[in-house]
Amino acid sequence: MALEPVGGKYEGVWTNKLKNGDVSYYINYRDENGRPVKLQVGKKTKINDFTIKDAYSKLIEIKYKLQHEELPTIKMGKGSKIKFNDIWEEFLKYAKVNKKSYFMDELNYNKHIKPIFGNKNVKNLKSLDFENFKQTLFNKPLEAQTVKHQLTLIRTIINYAIKHDILNNYVNPLANGKVKMPSIDNKRVSFLSKEQAKKLLEILKSTHELTYHLTVILLFTGARFSEVTGAASKKNKSKENTALRWDDVNFNANTIYFKKTKDGNERYIAINSILLETLKTLYDNKTNNNVINNSAGGTILRMPDYFKNAVEKVIPGNKSQTSKYKITAHSLRHTHASWLAEAGLDILQIKEQLGHRNIEMTMRYAHLIPNIRHRITEDLKI
Repeated sequence: MALEPVGGKYEGVWTNKLKNGDVSYYINYRDENGRPVKLQVGKKTKINDFTIKDAYSKLIEIKYKLQHEELPTIKMGKGSKIKFNDIWEEFLKYAKVNKKSYFMDELNYNKHIKPIFGNKNVKNLKSLDFENFKQTLFNKPLEAQTVKHQLTLIRTIINYAIKHDILNNYVNPLANGKVKMPSIDNKRVSFLSKEQAKKLLEILKSTHELTYHLTVILLFTGARFSEVTGAASKKNKSKENTALRWDDVNFNANTIYFKKTKDGNERYIAINSILLETLKTLYDNKTNNNVINNSAGGTILRMPDYFKNAVEKVIPGNKSQTSKYKITAHSLRHTHASWLAEAGLDILQIKEQLGHRNIEMTMRYAHLIPNIRHRITEDLKI
């Protein structure tokens, strides 16, 4: 084995170029007892794009842990049996620092993934194991979106372990379409009538003030949950604060500004009287520059259960409905758009109000717009 030092700004990283074109990366450092250690941390192959930067990042990570007496928990020796719980624990450390939604990852892992795969040797797992797992979840029964969440999380955990050389010589069984992801129909067809919305707000106002205010904002702006609370969305999982801020609320012009994000376009939304009352209440009790926070002053990651329980009182049986027909937090956005369409707002203005990137997203509301074309055609005279 002919190791060559990289040197320069990557001091401590070594490479070994193999005959098949692969490149192994090693790092050297001193352990907690001052003994020199040389450790292979990754390999660049046709299916694994490991780089010098990745190796150097691993070196910095280990040095940091040594300085803070946090030694690596997984030994990466040849032939070692690494359980799925092991790579999950390493991934969770990363997620807590880099993902706003790590709480949901932890919830899903403990509820669905750990009971099946937690104590199994990762390298023994094949694509068929995950196909069977998918069918087990469908048989419970769980909705397609929930099943997809579990498979996506498993794929992400394994990719993380491969990238950081916790798993060597292992191809992700969920990569390259080996396990077909469930198809999702995200086109919700249900929305609240104005009478239902009125009853819902009355219940929430008397049971949970925070959920009431959040519902009012979502219902009367048509904004995405992530645009209001700052919770990570499927498209935007960065650490950037995307929450609605008081700087975005203009009480003089009576408008709210929603900035451009990975989810949608920027736009201004007018403030009606109900929304104005909520905003003034929140402003009088603000603790930071976010318009709305949880009781601890942090980000609201998901709609509180008070909302679900209140909807059930207004629409009995809603909890057992399929995702397409169930009223959820996202249904408030759908409700807002539907009301605008029923009031006669044209499709381009609805697109602007919702911040849609393309008109196709907005066309689902076109059938609700009063069709004056037929009336005018009927009234044609000569």
